[in-house]
Amino acid sequence: MHIVDVARMRELEMRADQEYGLNTSILMENAGRSAAELLARYIRERQRRSLSECELLFLIGPGNNGGDGQVMARHLEAEGAHINLYRWKERRLTREGREVPAEQVEAELNALLQRVGYVVDALLGTGRSRPLPEDMRALLARVEQERARRPGELLVVAIDLPTGVNADTGEVDPGSIRADLTITLACPKQGFFFFPARSYLGELFVGSIGLPEELERDLSDEMLDATLARTLLPPRPLESNKGTFGRVMLFCGSPPYPGSAYLAGSAVLRVGAGLVTLAVTPDLLPIYASSLHEATYVLLPAGEPGEQRGQEQARTLLEHLSGYRALLIGPGLGRAPATRSAILALLDALRSLPEDERPALVIDADGLNNLADVENWWQRLPPGTVITPHPGEMSRLLGETRVSGGGIDRLQVARHCAQAWNVILVLKGACTLISEPAGRLRINWESNPALASAGTGDVLAGMIAGYLAQRLTPFDAASLAVYLHVAASKLVSQHCGDAGLLASDLLPQIPAARLRLLQPTST
Repeated sequence: MHIVDVARMRELEMRADQEYGLNTSILMENAGRSAAELLARYIRERQRRSLSECELLFLIGPGNNGGDGQVMARHLEAEGAHINLYRWKERRLTREGREVPAEQVEAELNALLQRVGYVVDALLGTGRSRPLPEDMRALLARVEQERARRPGELLVVAIDLPTGVNADTGEVDPGSIRADLTITLACPKQGFFFFPARSYLGELFVGSIGLPEELERDLSDEMLDATLARTLLPPRPLESNKGTFGRVMLFCGSPPYPGSAYLAGSAVLRVGAGLVTLAVTPDLLPIYASSLHEATYVLLPAGEPGEQRGQEQARTLLEHLSGYRALLIGPGLGRAPATRSAILALLDALRSLPEDERPALVIDADGLNNLADVENWWQRLPPGTVITPHPGEMSRLLGETRVSGGGIDRLQVARHCAQAWNVILVLKGACTLISEPAGRLRINWESNPALASAGTGDVLAGMIAGYLAQRLTPFDAASLAVYLHVAASKLVSQHCGDAGLLASDLLPQIPAARLRLLQPTST
C-alpha cells in the first residue's frame, strides 16, 4: 500500500481523469461507497451490531471531503442505518431525510450529539492547511465533550483524515479531535506516520476510489502492514535442515551488558534461522552457555586491553566466519578502544571479501556508537549493510543534527542518509522507517509504547540478522523484522498493557506473531 503526499494524490486524481475518464464525481462515488462498506463491516464484525440499530451524525464540509461523506451517508442509509446530516457552512440539519427548520437546528443538533452512536467527520480533507475557523473548532469541541461524557458509546469516524490534521507534515490544528477510526481514501498520506497526527487517527482503514493500479507503479513509499509483511515471509520447505535456514554469527555483549547477546541470539532463532553462534571472551561463556542452550560459541582472545587485542579478536572471528550468511555487530559491546579496533578490522576484512563469500551485515547499538567516533565511518561499510539506530544513535552518527523520535524531520533524514551512506537504514521510533539507497522507503504503521524498554532493540537486530540468514534481501529482512517486532509486542500487551514489557517477553511471541500473520484474516 503506497504512501503519498497531497501533491502526489492530486496528480493521481488528475491522471485518473485525463487518462481513464474517472472524473471527480466518479471518484467521489467510489470513495463514499468504499468508506460505507468499511464502516458497515466494522459495525457488524467488530461491534456485533446491525446497521438498523445504528444512528449516525455526519458533519459535512463544503468541499470534496463533504461530498465523500454525503455519498457514504447515502449508502449506509440504503442498508438501514439512521442518518443525520449537519452541513456546517449552511448551518442546515437533515434528520433522517427531514429538513429541520433553521430556528430549531441548534437544539436538535445538541439532542443528536447526546444520542447518536457515531459522529462522522467529513468537514475538511487533505487540502486544508490553514487554521480551522473558530466556529468549526467549537463544533468539534462539542463532539469531544459529548464523547467524554459517553465513553465507549460515541465513536468519531474521520473520512480521509481528522479535520485539522496536515496530511503532509503531521501537524495538528488546536481544534482537531482524535478519531476512533479513520477511513482514508486511495492511499495513506505521509503525515499520518508522524506526530502529533499519528495519535489523532485511531484505527486506520484504507478505502478505494477506483484508481487504476498502473497509476501507482512509480510510487516508492509503502506502508508496512500485514498485507505487505505476509508477502515477505521466507518459505519453510518440508525437505529442510538447519543449514537451509542459515547460520548467524554475533559479535555482541561485554561484561557490563551480557544480556544484549542473549536477547539478540534468541531472536535469531525465534525468527527461524537454523543456527546462531556467539563470539565471546572466555569470561562470558559460562553466562551464555547457562542461558542460551541452543547456541554455539567462538572463543575470542582475552589478553590485555588495547588495539592489539581488538585485532586478534577480529582475526579469530573471521577465521570462523566461513559458511555464515549473516553477522550482527554491536548490541552490548561497549565502547572500549579494543572494541572499536575489532569492529574496524572486521569491516575492512569484510569489504575485501567477494560478494558471494561475505555475510550480510547488521550493525546496531554500540556498533554504531563506536563508528560515530570515526571520520567518514560509512566508507568502512560493505555494500548492503543494515544499520538500526534509534534517534539518539542517529544524532551521534550525524554529528550536530538532532533527530526526533516521531517528527516529520525523520522522513528527510531517512531518505538522504540511506543514499549518502549506501546503507539500508532502519530509523527506529514510534513509526519505524526503513529506507534503502535506491530510494524505496517503508514506514511501519503499528506502534506500541510498551517497546520503550531496554533491550527491545537488541531483539529487533537479532530478528533482522535471522531473516538475512534465510536469504531475504536486506530491505525485506529489515521490513519483516520491524513488522513482527511490533506485532509480537502487541501480543504481550494483550496481557500486560502498554507498560511493563520486558525485552525477553517478546521472544516467545515472535513465532506466535508470525503464525498469526500467516492467517489470511490478519490485518
